[in-house]
Amino acid sequence: MRSASEHLEIVLANAAASEPLEVGLLGAVGCVLAEDVTIEDDNGTHTLLARGTTIAARHIALIAAANLGRVMVHPKPRVVVLTVGSELVDPGSHEDAHPDINGIALTAAATAAGAMTFRVGPLASDSDKVRASIEDQLVRADIIVAACGMSAGDYDLLTSVLRELGKVEFTHVAMQPGGAQGYGVIGPDSTPIFVLPGSPVGALLSFDVFVRPLIRRLMGHTTLNHKMLEATLESDVTSNKAETRYVRGQLSSKGGIFSVKSLEGSEAHPLSGLGIANALIVIPPGTEKISQGKTVTVMCLDDTDE
Repeated sequence: MRSASEHLEIVLANAAASEPLEVGLLGAVGCVLAEDVTIEDDNGTHTLLARGTTIAARHIALIAAANLGRVMVHPKPRVVVLTVGSELVDPGSHEDAHPDINGIALTAAATAAGAMTFRVGPLASDSDKVRASIEDQLVRADIIVAACGMSAGDYDLLTSVLRELGKVEFTHVAMQPGGAQGYGVIGPDSTPIFVLPGSPVGALLSFDVFVRPLIRRLMGHTTLNHKMLEATLESDVTSNKAETRYVRGQLSSKGGIFSVKSLEGSEAHPLSGLGIANALIVIPPGTEKISQGKTVTVMCLDDTDE
């Protein structure tokens, strides 16, 4: 069984920033500069923006003020999010049905990470239809993210199809939740594909730990992971000592001192924590319990300074 960091190393092993291209200013918003933006005057050459800058509206204003119409950027990767399950439907379309939570949530997560996203599905639980849909998406996908509902049969169907289309490994990563992971490449261009757990909590955690860093690498970012910091624990947390455990929590700061409260078991609905958590408490393997008042490592989910 590999660790989460070892699995991430495999995902990023052959990944590099996408080849730069020149785009107009409005098309550059959200992209990463591939080279310095400079202007020249009688006093020499001046750098307006440095390579690696994530382009925001204020940067566009600066470039436009310098009378420059185009810039070199790393393009946003095209991420296809595909879900499988005959029982799944679009949220709001049927009262007594299972909404495609993973399809919606993972597409939103990829968009928030900076990608250009395409949602496909939910697809019927039919191997021929699933295979045809995946093959159709290969012409436009830089990354494919696949997930099912909670049906073990749909997961088996998806894994069987992917084994026919490329080299995809299905393994258990020493993390909780989200231990069941699939990753590999398929198609003529060796397109990376992830198969994430069916649980929305596990799927979103897996996205943050494995998919988001790959998106950011392709975009040309140098900071790939969410910010990690130390915080004081407000309540006891427990763990399976064999795995790294991620516990959703609320991070707060007072006078520059961070503290974090575990949300585990505090909500009436199993998904409630997704709405109020802004951090993950990272409990390393070999740890059974961390007591209130101890210092813990926290992954910030609401990064604002990247």
